[in-house]
Amino acid sequence: MIRRDLRELSEAGECHRVYGGALRLQPNASHIRARMGEKVPLKNALARQAATLFKPRQVVFIDTGSTNIALAGSLPRDTPLTVVTSSPAVAVALSDADQIETIMIGGRLEGTTGGVTGSVAVQSLQHYRFDLCSLGVWAISAEGPSVWDHEEAAFKREVLSRSESVVIMAEASKIGSGGRFPVAPLETVQTLIVTDDAPTDELTRMTASGVTIIKVPVHD
Repeated sequence: MIRRDLRELSEAGECHRVYGGALRLQPNASHIRARMGEKVPLKNALARQAATLFKPRQVVFIDTGSTNIALAGSLPRDTPLTVVTSSPAVAVALSDADQIETIMIGGRLEGTTGGVTGSVAVQSLQHYRFDLCSLGVWAISAEGPSVWDHEEAAFKREVLSRSESVVIMAEASKIGSGGRFPVAPLETVQTLIVTDDAPTDELTRMTASGVTIIKVPVHD
């Protein structure tokens, strides 16, 4: 009976069967290429706001995720920056920026996030310190950002430990929810850029951590 139930869940895309049981898949675990085509105006608005935080001659880290890809496209092309990224798509988006030095770190490529992770990726970070980091997350609450993969969480914690300032962009659906693996307390995040339809109660709870919250209109 249990085997049949697991088989049906697997066929429905709700879990991935492994020896001795099954693993629940993260919600909305679509491929990065699919997510790049979703809510494009909203992501561009978040990205344009985040781009104002990047200053000339900084060394910055841009994480994985479709909104961070939009951020890479929104950075002024005449601003000298060094951008380190774990996302091939971010690196490609910056390939036309002559004033921006782009460094792509190594690691195991994960299709859902569109970025590299694992021990090789963590080791690649040992060479860098970042003035600013734009962190990609599955969810964020008053407890902090979270993701659905333990290796991804470990990688992001290493990025945070090497960053002077951290910004997270999040649409309303990511606010107040949680992934399986916490990344860090919310106190590690300096700036949270959200759409103005984000739940007010949760944003109020978040302000207790000292994070600066910037609201971006959903509609112009």
